[in-house]
Amino acid sequence: MNEELSNKLKELKNEDKKLINTGKKLFEKIGHTEFTLFCFSVLNRTINLNRGYITLVEDGNYIAAAPLVRLNLDSLLRIFASIQSEFDIEVFANKVRHGTKIRDISHHKNIKHKLTDTKLVKLLKEIKGFKWVDKIYDAGSGYVHLSNQHFYSSIRIKESEKVEAIIRKTDEFVTDEEKIAGTFYMIQSSRGIRIFIEDILESL
Repeated sequence: MNEELSNKLKELKNEDKKLINTGKKLFEKIGHTEFTLFCFSVLNRTINLNRGYITLVEDGNYIAAAPLVRLNLDSLLRIFASIQSEFDIEVFANKVRHGTKIRDISHHKNIKHKLTDTKLVKLLKEIKGFKWVDKIYDAGSGYVHLSNQHFYSSIRIKESEKVEAIIRKTDEFVTDEEKIAGTFYMIQSSRGIRIFIEDILESL
């Protein structure tokens, strides 16, 4: 395995303890609340998405791992939504637990604007250090839905008139650069989730 990719995967593995520690800080600070339950569900999802991603990449199955980049971003957007909502974080969490879709909740600055994924991405990318979310939202969606990303993961154009195509259990046509980038953004989403939860705790 590429050394840089191996190092990035180790960095992603190290997120586990940090995510668990964030959960401990949360419980110690505010105890058993609706927002605690909401955050625990996000933290648990993130740890397991990270674990699944690592397993798949190490098994040479980046094609199955790639959609998880978008799912991790989805978790980050959910945490971010809790502080953009028309409601306080406890009411927001309660509504989500009882089935209210986040896209049906309004933005706290303008109730005419709903917290759709597109709106959340637009808001989040304006925050320093999160400009990358726009790119990953679009690229990640391309892996969730059949698109040109899947085309180039199974087909390689070697010359103008020579094409190689494969149908087998491998990701050999996916470049190391793409795998490294995907792993980097998994880490960024995981970190972002921790940052927002801990920032919320500091504000309480």
